[in-house]
Amino acid sequence: MSKTSARGRTTAGTIAAAIERLFEARTCITTAEVAAQAGISRQAAHSHLAKMVAKGEILQEGASRSTRYRRLASSERIYELKELDENEVWGNEKRVVRNLDPEVLEIKNVVQILNFAFTEMVNNAIDHSRGTYVLVRWFLKPDRITFEVEDDGVGAFATIREDRNLANDFEALGDLSKGKQTTDPNRHSGLGIFFTSRMVNRFLLSAGQISWTVDNEIDDVAWGWLHEPRTGTLVRCEIRRDTAVAPRDVYATLANPATGRFDKTTIHINLFKEHGDSFVSRTEAKAIGTRLEGFGEIELDFAGISEIGQGFADQLFRVWARENPSSRLIPVNANPAILAMIAAMRPRD
Repeated sequence: MSKTSARGRTTAGTIAAAIERLFEARTCITTAEVAAQAGISRQAAHSHLAKMVAKGEILQEGASRSTRYRRLASSERIYELKELDENEVWGNEKRVVRNLDPEVLEIKNVVQILNFAFTEMVNNAIDHSRGTYVLVRWFLKPDRITFEVEDDGVGAFATIREDRNLANDFEALGDLSKGKQTTDPNRHSGLGIFFTSRMVNRFLLSAGQISWTVDNEIDDVAWGWLHEPRTGTLVRCEIRRDTAVAPRDVYATLANPATGRFDKTTIHINLFKEHGDSFVSRTEAKAIGTRLEGFGEIELDFAGISEIGQGFADQLFRVWARENPSSRLIPVNANPAILAMIAAMRPRD
């Protein structure tokens, strides 16, 4: 492999990543924005975008300085949220998908995932966004089916932050990732996003200045910072046509076999930290422990965390555990130092 070809692939990968980040923040992007995000010249950005247009990956609109680019969707429809019913929308969109790609609706487990994930995401926009409309897009590729649900509301993280008096959107993201979290408990179980993010191959939720990605193909969770705030909320779900996952599989992994209740969850500790890779305070531990009382088994994933403090470990593994004896905290992906601190704080019995 020559240095030139390796560098070319690296540059192309950098530009592609920059374009993906920009699309997380907005529907349309410009050459100047791609150049600034990727740290390249406008000419290089324009060349890459032109190749994507030629491949049918994006659509060019306008000309000269007003040129903008957006993802080329197989279908895009807008619905007014007032008195909208998610099942009616799904009925309409199934007809759209059937006309575009009849084979999609012949894949049993894919249809089951779509039945759940699509209606849950549209319902969230209806009940929580405080917006006026929702956009539905489909991207039907040979290897995967992708849909987007985008509203013009206040944003998912802002809604959670305001409802629970949280300090910032990062705390709201941490709460959302726990599952069973809803701002309308009389009408929702709080499991819609929780289950959807585990059924699809790749899940993206972008709102305010934060994007949250759950990539089940590589078993990874990440959040990103958007340079400009997004209006409303964008949810993007990707499902491989050959996915082996079925909704019942996801239910089974998250349900307690003894009771049948959905009382298992995984908490990715790094989602609660805006900067750095260590947790030291009781306040941070209290933020993680808040609203976990309904779970019987809680897996705490310490991937990406280098150390925890005595106060943090004591608050979670002694104080919180003592106050919630029916819940079990299970640390995973923790280094020896973290495990030693947890062991030191846990009661001897």
